[in-house]
Amino acid sequence: MPIISIGSPLIGGGGKTPTEIAIINLLISQGKSVCSLLKGYSGSIKEPTLVTKKHRSNDVGDESILLSNISDTFVSNNRTKGLKYINDNFKYDFIVMDDGYRDVSVENKINILVIDGNISNINHYQFPAGDYIGKLETSINLADFILIVDPDKLSNQIKKSISSSSKIIIQASTHFKNKCSEICDRVAFTGIGLPNKFYRSLIERNHNLLDKIAFKNHHRFTKEEIEQLINIGKSHKKYTLITTEKDFVRIDDQNDPNHKLRKMIDVQIIEIKFDNVNSILDIIK
Repeated sequence: MPIISIGSPLIGGGGKTPTEIAIINLLISQGKSVCSLLKGYSGSIKEPTLVTKKHRSNDVGDESILLSNISDTFVSNNRTKGLKYINDNFKYDFIVMDDGYRDVSVENKINILVIDGNISNINHYQFPAGDYIGKLETSINLADFILIVDPDKLSNQIKKSISSSSKIIIQASTHFKNKCSEICDRVAFTGIGLPNKFYRSLIERNHNLLDKIAFKNHHRFTKEEIEQLINIGKSHKKYTLITTEKDFVRIDDQNDPNHKLRKMIDVQIIEIKFDNVNSILDIIK
């Protein structure tokens, strides 16, 4: 089965998950059968497993829960075992992965590098000193094509690196949805790789940030933290509290059994829209 691997030059917050959702939805709209394979980061399940409704984010990771809402989704701590499990037991037109971009042992793979113009104020050093997985040029060289999200916001440094390559460039734009569409006072809380990217997206859309509460990436909210957020929510109008989709799936029946927090918060949904759908289909078909 052909594999589409979505990568980012960053450790986290590079826009891989919304891009994967957009790619899967595009393929489904073309009548293709698609599944996704992830490592299930921060989840307890390590062996190859098909994600079902019974699973929670602490079982399979937050991205897996999100993706399972649109397509069959598998987790496996070992990528090779996960691919073998899918190939031995299922049949799809495409397997989509949001890791494995740098794994040269995976054959029959199309590498898509996502570069998001909405990222600013990042540390351009390589991990662990900075936010980059490795050299940007290395990430670019591995790509079959580069997807630039909101190219008008790209830094000059990244523009220079991209322009010096001969890779195919496809452009896309970011669109946001949430329950409160008018100007709102907000208390934003999140546990993602680049929380400032979330805060800035709200400010750019004229939301007034009363407070910002940051947790570590993929943070599993405790019942005590849920109760604290509920108390904050009670002191404001409904939907003043806002978070991301990834954070929302980490609030479930285990830490919010009566749906108290989930009923009072707004969720910002990110949608990636491709400028030229046919150009992507020509490459991945």
